[in-house]
Amino acid sequence: MRVIAMTNQKGGVGKTTTTVNLGAALAAFGRRVLMVDLDPQGHLTEMVGVPEAPDGANMARALLGTWSGELGELITPVAEGLDLIATNLEMFLLEPQMYTRTGREWLLGRLLDALAPAYDYAIVDCPPSLGALTDAALTASRVDGDGHDGLVVIPVQAEDTTFRALRLLEQQMATLQSALRIQLAPAGMVVNLVDTRRGNVVVSTLNELRQHPRLPVLAEIRDRADIREVARRKAPTSAFAADSEAAGWYRDLATTLDGAAA
Repeated sequence: MRVIAMTNQKGGVGKTTTTVNLGAALAAFGRRVLMVDLDPQGHLTEMVGVPEAPDGANMARALLGTWSGELGELITPVAEGLDLIATNLEMFLLEPQMYTRTGREWLLGRLLDALAPAYDYAIVDCPPSLGALTDAALTASRVDGDGHDGLVVIPVQAEDTTFRALRLLEQQMATLQSALRIQLAPAGMVVNLVDTRRGNVVVSTLNELRQHPRLPVLAEIRDRADIREVARRKAPTSAFAADSEAAGWYRDLATTLDGAAA
């Protein structure tokens, strides 16, 4: 199973929307996809119309080892080939507890390793922070000789504050790689809500992103109503606008990442 960490500490850059649409596109290719809502705010869980995880069987308790039921109890089917591990309010308490745990960076990876035989991909929708949860997602997306061949995908927007966020994330990845002696594979950036009619800031920033020395632009997702409808319809763009330009962008992104991870 390939783990994709969908991460950026900036909020509102399209991590969740990219997770849903990429997951659906990969599933349409016949891949078995597990989406993981690691953000305590629960935008992914809400966006696909799944109830919050119950107080007993939930990811927070599974990660901390205070629940030992069947892992299948954590999983909710969303569509053909597409499942979800939902979040709940206990996730808000998880990160402070993780800081007291030795080896906290490996907790999510161990959980996903146990689920690996059932899936081709796990896409982790990370919280908008550089904390322990993001560390765990990045560690789960490592590349090594033990069957882990993950990717890091960074949703961004074409705005001036993007570059500082990218520098901080790159520093975090470098620190993790050094401290844990792991290898991470940043696949690149997905630039969301692109609208060049908004002026020179968008145009010039987009050009700078295209020339980033380490992170290629994987996709440029234009600002389209079909994408904004995802949250309201509780479904990926491909489910209600399969022939749209927007759905095609996510199919192309899925093709790119599927090939990059091969």
